Amino acid sequence: MANNRGITRVIARRWGLSLSVGLSVLMCVGLLLSQAGCQKGASGTKSSAVQEPAAKVTQGQPAAGAAEGQPAEKVVKIEPITAGNVDKPAESTPPQAKTAESQLQGPGTQTAAGTPRIGIENAVQDFGNIGPDSTHTTRFAFKSAGTAPLKIIKVGACCGSVVRGVKDGQEYVPGETGAVDIEFHGGSYPGPIVRRLTLQTNDPNQPFANFTIKANIVLRIEYQPQRLSLFLKKDNGGCGDIKIKSLDGRPFSITSFRSTANTLTAEFNPDQKATEFVLKPRADMGKLRKNSSGQISIDLTHPECSNVRISYDVLPEFTVTPPQWMQFNLKAGQPIQRDIWVINNYQDDFEIESVSSQQGMIKLIESKKVQDVAAGDKSVPASEAGGTRYRLRVEVVPPAVQGNRNILSDALQIKIKDGEVLTVHFRGWLAQGS
Repeated sequence: MANNRGITRVIARRWGLSLSVGLSVLMCVGLLLSQAGCQKGASGTKSSAVQEPAAKVTQGQPAAGAAEGQPAEKVVKIEPITAGNVDKPAESTPPQAKTAESQLQGPGTQTAAGTPRIGIENAVQDFGNIGPDSTHTTRFAFKSAGTAPLKIIKVGACCGSVVRGVKDGQEYVPGETGAVDIEFHGGSYPGPIVRRLTLQTNDPNQPFANFTIKANIVLRIEYQPQRLSLFLKKDNGGCGDIKIKSLDGRPFSITSFRSTANTLTAEFNPDQKATEFVLKPRADMGKLRKNSSGQISIDLTHPECSNVRISYDVLPEFTVTPPQWMQFNLKAGQPIQRDIWVINNYQDDFEIESVSSQQGMIKLIESKKVQDVAAGDKSVPASEAGGTRYRLRVEVVPPAVQGNRNILSDALQIKIKDGEVLTVHFRGWLAQGS
């Protein structure tokens, strides 16, 4: 009580109040402090809804004018409470969290109904070594792992494969599972292969789900030769035997033998099974003249090699060099010449019966027969050695431009006596202003 009277004297002396008035002020301050303490004790924590108090109380420096030798007394300063010095309540959600939440609300996301998600256990299937031209199947499982339906927007196809089990627009409710069934063809040539399938979904975090198939194609069947060179002047076109052998020891059968324009045929027994076969093809010489290149296709019952293909080329009797003539920057009325060679690939003597032009634009200037030369004779240019041939010197006189047309075309036809007709196609472009 004595202490309270001392504080009251200090306040009264500082503000010029009487002792009774100072005592009244002190009682008011005590009442305010007791009410604030009760409110704090009742709530236990700071409430987000702030109730504005009547005044704000702070403690300042020792009062001026205190008597010497007496202990310094603290002065209680009473300030009115305004909107500027009221503590603001903390935000319930940090700004960073609000930004991250707004970024998630993109296309395909349904925050009110949930978020679609695709769950994939295994996105890669490695088949290891497989045989050429073999067919394989696999399945990729997935799950609608979100809180909203998962929708398949588009199924992306991959080359050499067939996709089943899913389709565009298909939906899966949360918790439902699905599967992509893929059947793929291994290809014909040895080496690694990769097949990829993409599912486009409404999953905002993974809009494109990729599934990958890996394999390494290795030969299960060996065949010789892998390419045939045939000749018009040899018996049976110079075609030898074709050998087919199983490299993994599994027996197989031959079920068909086909060739371009049926130029080559072979006999086989489709009921016979073995690990090795020898075929003896027969060539149709008349058809070989008309089909200078083609392919043989042989079907097998081997589980990892269902077919082998062998290409062939036939050496023609004649070769024309160049096989086509292209000329740029031609000028109307100005002739241009060049040499055309006709070569007998079998070194047989021959005669050219006639040379003509379909459009009459190309004219024969000179025809010269070049005889064979002895091997090693360096006095003859290499371009003229190696067989009987003709050198034809021809000329083109470009006509005047007709309207906007500045492209010329013609064909030179060379008739071999008692033989075929050889054709050289000509195409020319007139210069601007011709």
